[in-house]
Parts: sequence; C-alpha cells; structure tokens
Amino acid sequence: MKRTKILALLAAAALCTSFATAQDMDFGDDFGSDFGSDFGDSSSSSSFSATALSINGEAQINFRAYVDDEGTIGLPIDEWSTWVDPKGKLGLNYSNDAVSADVKFALSKDIITDYKSDIIDELTLEAYLGNFVIQAGKMKVVWGKGDKLHVIDNFNANDYKDFLIPDYIDRRLSEPMVRVLYNAPNDVGPFTSNRFELVWTPFITADRYASSGRWVPTQVKELKNELTKTAGEAIVTQGIAAGTANAKLASVKNSSENDILSAKNEATQAQDLYTKMLSNSSSLADDLYPDLYQLKYMQAGARFTTTTGSWDWGVSYYFGRDKRASFDYNKMYIYVPKYLKGKANEDDKFIDYDFLQVFGIEAAKTFGAYNFRAEAAYNLTQDIAGDDPAVHNNSVAWVFGFDRDLPISELNFNLQTQGKYILNHDEIKKSGDTESNTYETDNKLVLNISDNLAHGKLKPEISAIYGFEHFDLIIMPKITWYVSDGLEFSANGMYMQSFIKNRSEFGDWHNNSFVQIAAKYTF
Repeated sequence: MKRTKILALLAAAALCTSFATAQDMDFGDDFGSDFGSDFGDSSSSSSFSATALSINGEAQINFRAYVDDEGTIGLPIDEWSTWVDPKGKLGLNYSNDAVSADVKFALSKDIITDYKSDIIDELTLEAYLGNFVIQAGKMKVVWGKGDKLHVIDNFNANDYKDFLIPDYIDRRLSEPMVRVLYNAPNDVGPFTSNRFELVWTPFITADRYASSGRWVPTQVKELKNELTKTAGEAIVTQGIAAGTANAKLASVKNSSENDILSAKNEATQAQDLYTKMLSNSSSLADDLYPDLYQLKYMQAGARFTTTTGSWDWGVSYYFGRDKRASFDYNKMYIYVPKYLKGKANEDDKFIDYDFLQVFGIEAAKTFGAYNFRAEAAYNLTQDIAGDDPAVHNNSVAWVFGFDRDLPISELNFNLQTQGKYILNHDEIKKSGDTESNTYETDNKLVLNISDNLAHGKLKPEISAIYGFEHFDLIIMPKITWYVSDGLEFSANGMYMQSFIKNRSEFGDWHNNSFVQIAAKYTF
C-alpha cells in the first residue's frame, strides 16, 4: 500500500512537470488581447532586386535583464536574471504584371524547438484579374481602422508567450487562407473607393500562451494545478483498489480454486489498470486540446470598405471561432480518469473554442490636425443567455482614439482606448466558469508619444497602458538609433505596477519589469 501511494505521488509530480513541455495553454480572459506594444512607424526594409525577384530580410538579437525578481526594483545588477533572443527573417518575392509570389521565413529558438511549421512565417500567392485580386497561402490579414488596436480583426490568432512585447503584426500567427478582393470600378453616389473582400480559412490556430517561465497566465496555473490534483486523486484511488485486490487475494489463499482464480484475476486487472494510469499520466497534458484540423473549425468573413466625403468607413462580418479556449470543469473531472484508463475519445475533451460571429463597423476621419479612428464589434456566441459556464458570453467591444503631430520638434501624440462590455455578466458563476474572475466592463487607455531627432537618426518614444477596472499600469520607454542604412540599435524597457493586487489582471507579472538592448540589421 505504501509503495502504491509513493508511485501515485511520483506520477502526479511527473504530470506537473510534463506541462512545461506541453502545448501552450490557451485560456484566460482578454488580457491585452489586441493592444500593441509599439505604436510608431516601423522602418521599411530595402531589398536586392534581380529582374522580378527581390530578396529582403532582417537579423536581430535582444539582450534582456529582469530587474526586480524579488518584487522590488533596485536589486544588485549581478542578481538580474538575463534572457537572450536571437532571431532572423528572410523574404523572397517574385512578381510581374499578372502574378506575384511572396514567402517569408522566420527563425528563432522558439520556432525551431516547438513550432517548426512557423519557419514559413508567411506565404502569399497573388493573381491580378482586372478589378479582382485573388490571394492564397499562409497569410496575415488585418481588418479595422485602429492603430495596432483592433476588435474586428479576427482571422489570425496571437502569440502571447512573450506577453505584449513584440509589435502587433509580429504577434499575429499566420493562417492558411484564401482571400478575394474586388475594387469597384465606378463610384456609386457619395460612395468612392469601394472595396469588397472575402476571406476563408479551412481551420483555426488558437492563441498561444506560455506554459512555463515568467509569462504564464493565472488561468493556466490554476488549470494545471486542478488537472494535477484530479489526476493524482484518480491514480491514488486506483492504487488503493489495486492494494485492496491484492489483500483480498492474500486472504483467500486457503479458499476454493474458483475463489482464488477470481481474486487473482481481480488483482491482476486492478494492478494492470493502475500501471496503465501511471503510464498515461505522462501524456495527459499533450492530449487536452481538440483537433483543430477539421472543417468545423473553418473561418469565413466578408468586409466592405468605402469613402463618403472625408469619412473612411466599413462594415464586416466574421464567422468562425474564438481564439481563446473555453473549458468545462464538469467534463474535466470525467475526462481525466477516462483518459488515464485509456477510454477517452475526442468528444470527451473538456476544452474547445467557441463558435463566434462578429458584426463590425469601422471609421476614420481627419479633423484639422487630429486623425480619429474607431471600431465597434458585437461578438455573438452560442451563450446568448449567458448561463453556460463552458461558453463565453456575448459581448460588445470597441476601439476609439486619435493621433496628431504636435508643433514641437516632430512629436506625435497617439491616444486610444479599448473597451469591452460582457452581456449578462450576472449569470457568470464565481468558479468553474470560462469567464470567472472577469468584470462586466474592461477598459484600457493606451498612450504613445514619439519624436524624431538628429535628422531622423534618433527616435525616442514612450508607451503606457492603464487598465481602469484592474488598476494595472504598464510603461514602456524606448529609444532607437538608426546608425546607417539598415542598421539600428535600440534600448527599451517595461515597468509594471498593479495597484490593487486582488483585482489585478497582470498581478502575476509585477516582478517582470525589465531593461533591454537590441541590434537589428534590415536588408
């Protein structure tokens, strides 16, 4: 019996360890779902051309030091935890008057180790057919007028393993898709520059979150603990059953041959099942997610954009899936023992991605020196009443903001707000609900101020994010030195503060403030 309990505890420990290498957990509320970490213009790349073929790319290395591991800034420098991230991209493009082909390769330690399919970062085949443009490949499509903040941009998932630090487009995960664009040849009344767009993908890629390290979300930690506890309890229960069967076998040694045979079979089956559950526990963390390579996970959408007077605006419709996972705790308590016993199937899984329809509207207009932009979305799920704990509630989301060039140096001031209102929030249970621990509203203010100095050689900027409901503050200063054609050095950092710990959205990461220097060459 003692041996059985020890093996069960070892199995639970192995299960917990296996999460470090399992598929990224894809849970959590909308933390930072769309706001970007860099609102300035990125430098354009040069290219080497030979006839219709062009080659471009970049090589970059980042050196980061986390300055407050113990929660207090001011640690001795030799105690700062360091992190190095070398990465590179290579792009090839061929084009003529009728077609073009573009492929972008990406290399990093993360891609080579865990996501080899992302070595092809993007691949676009494009045909020009009069007023039609047809694209197919592994692509990133951005919908909406927001400046790196969007609520109607739904086709591509996000990679949050390094939080919000990469630029918006660099966080997006490319998706196999077909895209058709139609540019209307004639104006219709007050409508000019009319464009229709259709997009279809055969499946989805889910949002990625860190499963180990500094940027693991709270929901991932909580689920990991609950899974480990549930699996451990199931294994211990079976271990006790095996011990009981062995004890019974020992007690009937002087009984009839049939009683002995029956007890022996029972003990053998109980012990075999216990051994099987121990073995299966090591792969449980890798077998939680549904198979997304099915047509039931396809995405489709339509968008119309136009100009009316001085207004640029558009409407859109998206049908597909939420990129955040939803989960059903009740099914989890059934799935885990069934999986350990080798009896679970795809339909038993307690994690899924909600059906989602998004009705969107977008607009942009210039008023004097101010450039205004806005987006609004109605997110329709299958939980209209809001009482299904395994499905996200319906919600309304928006982005509104402006930027303007200030009459001082080349200062640019960019202010945007991103908000969300969850419908029927009072139906959300305090525990065991996909949206537990969320607030009815979620509003964030995002600010970026940038300048160009020394004839464009120096670009200082500062970005800040403040969450009103969660009382979180993130400040990100950065300065970039454009040394020569294609070569740049930068220094940046992030300071995080959670003013009320029990309400914080980013509270688990308040020790993650850092400083970073980087070098990049673009060709």
